[in-house]
Amino acid sequence: MKMMTLGPFDGNAWLLGRKIERTVAEWKEPARLAIVAMPSGTKHEEYLAAVEDATGVPVVGATTGGVSFTERGFSRSGVTCAFLGGANVEVACTAARELRSDHGKSIRAALSDMDEAVSSGSGRSGATSSILVLADAFACDGDDLVAALRQGVPPHTRVFGGTAGDGWTFEGARVFLGRKVLTDAAVLVRLTHRQRVNIDVVHGFRAAEGGRDFTITDIERNVLRTLDGQPAARVYEEELSRLGFRSSGEGLLQTMAKHALGAKTPFGESLKIRSPIAIRGDGAVVLTGGLARGQVVRVVNAATDAVLQAAKSLSTKVLGPLPGVAGSLVFDCAARFRMLGERYREEVRAFLSPNAASNPMFGMACYGQIAKFGGSVEGFYNTSAVMVAWGESDQAAAGG
Repeated sequence: MKMMTLGPFDGNAWLLGRKIERTVAEWKEPARLAIVAMPSGTKHEEYLAAVEDATGVPVVGATTGGVSFTERGFSRSGVTCAFLGGANVEVACTAARELRSDHGKSIRAALSDMDEAVSSGSGRSGATSSILVLADAFACDGDDLVAALRQGVPPHTRVFGGTAGDGWTFEGARVFLGRKVLTDAAVLVRLTHRQRVNIDVVHGFRAAEGGRDFTITDIERNVLRTLDGQPAARVYEEELSRLGFRSSGEGLLQTMAKHALGAKTPFGESLKIRSPIAIRGDGAVVLTGGLARGQVVRVVNAATDAVLQAAKSLSTKVLGPLPGVAGSLVFDCAARFRMLGERYREEVRAFLSPNAASNPMFGMACYGQIAKFGGSVEGFYNTSAVMVAWGESDQAAAGG
């Protein structure tokens, strides 16, 4: 499986199409899939049509949490593309619709459609399959989404991706399939390939110094109603103010999303972190994924140097064992981008291979990160970076 990237690109859809035509024509590999990351507010349909017309392959993608990047750098406003291909790669795409009403039913139907498409084609027995997932963050509980995927795919299948963002406005995200712009949906892509992919996830966040413990006293799935018996939003806001995290130029929800809630786990100092995505009028806080009644949570924080060091450790672990990197995908938390600001360019550089000057890389900021692989306890994450990579030869080094 090979990868080539384009962008970030600032220009109209027509110019993007012409640039893609030239780039793909010069590529030595047959393209099989196009992945597109775009900011909110862009004329998404026009760009999707341009990409599809220029490549003739399936197109998937999502709106970002504020930024997308390649090995060449990052952009808040540009369009970023990745092309996966190679003679030994097969692709099947589908959408899980009406996700909000029933995650399990929606995912099962989508996987069934995908299985039918694969069985009617020339599915290669014995090849490795991975699932790329891009979901509407406002339509899903990330934990329920991953649970549905776990139940629907073989245990050895590696699942990765993220939930679409909307530039930190928290008003609505979009996912893409072909020329269609979807809400209340998840796009699923089955990649059948010979290489084994390496996957891992890091965050670098920890409980805020001087923070207090709060017990979850009322929660339903991902809707957190009370902390210590009080409306969750009020308790949360008071704690952010006490810790000095509130600023006059930032909304409460945006501050909450940068300083999420971390729940203690049985695994040493590891925290299960869940970020707010909405505040309800009754004082409830909607999280990107679920927690449990009785769990103890604290506000989390991270120093910029800790976030950058985490990114370096991620690339070392995922890319380091590969003798040559054919491609890497990164699903990074939008909170990390907001905290790093202009230093985000340092994180993008840190995501590149420690063994080479550069490698093909496509990444985007999202509101939740997905990584299900051998040995992973969780499958859905916040404040984290997920990296997926594969080597240049058919037999990649063993990874996470």
